[in-house]
Amino acid sequence: MKNWFKAKDFPAEIRYLDPSYQIRSVAANPSDSVYCSTLGSTVVHGAMAGFTGFSCGQVNHRYVYIPIEEMCDPSNKVRVDTKSRAYNRMIRCTGQPNLF
Repeated sequence: MKNWFKAKDFPAEIRYLDPSYQIRSVAANPSDSVYCSTLGSTVVHGAMAGFTGFSCGQVNHRYVYIPIEEMCDPSNKVRVDTKSRAYNRMIRCTGQPNLF
């Protein structure tokens, strides 16, 4: 890549960031396996029903189809309460540092 940019006389700096330093994770537990399996089957059901341009997720304890346009709409602001119990559980379970 450096040679390609150099041949085009375009200044560029290439760096490699090892993803293991950026992603903190823990091994999947049985709940994770069930959740991922359910998400997978929900997506397959939606695709077999003829839906396109969607993802699935859990909203209010129900699995729902979410249009990609809605997910990517910049006017939809998602706020995470960093003082909430759910946030603190996630930090503790994944071993991530609490940066807030």
